[in-house]
Amino acid sequence: MDSIGIEAFLAVIRHGSLTDAANALFISQSTLSHRLAKLESDVGVNLIERGRGIRSLSLTADGQEFLLLAKRWEGLLLETTQIRSRKKSISLSIGAVDSINSYVLPPVYRALSELSRDLEISIRTQQSTELYLLLERGEIDIAFGLIEQPMPGMIIDKFLAEPLVVIRREETPQTHEMIDILELDPDKELYMNWHASFHAWYNKYRSATKYPPIRVDTSILLHTFMETPGYWAIVPLSMAENFKATGKYGLYRLKNPPPDRICYQIQSIYPRPSAVEGLKILDSVIKKVLN
Repeated sequence: MDSIGIEAFLAVIRHGSLTDAANALFISQSTLSHRLAKLESDVGVNLIERGRGIRSLSLTADGQEFLLLAKRWEGLLLETTQIRSRKKSISLSIGAVDSINSYVLPPVYRALSELSRDLEISIRTQQSTELYLLLERGEIDIAFGLIEQPMPGMIIDKFLAEPLVVIRREETPQTHEMIDILELDPDKELYMNWHASFHAWYNKYRSATKYPPIRVDTSILLHTFMETPGYWAIVPLSMAENFKATGKYGLYRLKNPPPDRICYQIQSIYPRPSAVEGLKILDSVIKKVLN
């Protein structure tokens, strides 16, 4: 099995026909068919449905499974090419959940970009469980997630603990010291489940009311739905400050608040050699910028 066969396979998937795929690769259709046949012979299974009367191409069950491997292979080839052509000697791949990437780490990223032209940075946004998998596979060097999941070979430290507060869209935004969750209109709530302890707290204090009609899982969706005055949500303080800065939202502390939202910093005990210096730089920037 070689990269030429995988390239042909992916071209067919992306273009939907042998003719268009062959044109995209600047080869004849017969050459393309030969490459696909050789790939299937190397893999040992049929990957693409063939037969008279079949106008559109479709994958076999084995082909659907192989597609994931082919995309990973393509990604590894790209990374290999980048290593050969890379001029910068220090690289760092950072992964974080959406709310941390969007509301906590931006000043760190800005400082990193200004600090050194010799530092190559890659940033990914993933769910917490996915971050652990990426670390385990060596696809990222450090992660900032919301789950503490002990794993062999990983260092897990508490990175940030912050209170959960209420933001509400208001015609004349105000900031009050305290508010009771039961004073808020349940029909205008936007719900995000921040962690298991928050969910348990929420069920305790909202057990007498119906579940919120709108539930979201990203901060972008909060912005989308909270354009109407009266809508509100419980969010981490870092996110609340961002909403408040627009001049459209009130920020309220909660009476009987839920447990703080905790973010964990996770990295391998044995980082990539090219990432060691980058991790040191990141650590110094975090201490300086986030105090």
